[in-house]
Amino acid sequence: MTVTSAHPLTLYPLGDGLGSVSLVQHVGDDKMITNAARVSFGGDSNAPLSQKDEKLISYLLRHQHGSPFEHNLITFKIVCPIFVDRQVVRHRVGVSKNEISGRYVEMQERNFTPPSFRKQSPSNRQASVEDDGTLDQVQATQIWEEAWRNAFNAYQELLRLGVTREQARGVLPLSLYTESYYTFNVRSLLHFLELRDHEGAQYETRLYARAMAQLAEPLFPVTFREWRALHTGD
Repeated sequence: MTVTSAHPLTLYPLGDGLGSVSLVQHVGDDKMITNAARVSFGGDSNAPLSQKDEKLISYLLRHQHGSPFEHNLITFKIVCPIFVDRQVVRHRVGVSKNEISGRYVEMQERNFTPPSFRKQSPSNRQASVEDDGTLDQVQATQIWEEAWRNAFNAYQELLRLGVTREQARGVLPLSLYTESYYTFNVRSLLHFLELRDHEGAQYETRLYARAMAQLAEPLFPVTFREWRALHTGD
């Protein structure tokens, strides 16, 4: 089954009305997963999903038989800060991506500013911890805002001077929003969620992972139910 919409379902992970995840289309369902598994012995069918099919999905997940989960597609349009996009794009196995190009179009003045700043974890180089009250949140916000606005103003000045877009974009900050189409199969999406909706992942990226899961789960409800049960021990 393929679902498309001129007005895709959209979530706003960062709560600022700019960063978003939209469901663009999907192909396949839980039944497709079981058919892909059963075709090896000629057991695929058009029958409705059964309890036996549900048990098969659970078995496939528990024993890490991944290929049956690859015969489906979920396409998202993701608008996110560049630093989030760079953490998503690392997951390229089973994932296709097309991103807006700063060579072809002038980048928009869309920037993410954290609603609050975190501190560096003292025990984990890649993790953060909540502010214990020692951070000057007002000053941090002022520094952040001044930095990105200066960078974007420099970008616009270079364009006004006649500098090509492909060079002028080099001064833009990682907090600027970019937008991409990402297409996952279910196997690649579950792998992404395991790594990026994890306590060791950056908080903003975790919010995007959760939004993607929220949009995908109704499309493959049995798969997600069994996957969550496997990872929670239920």
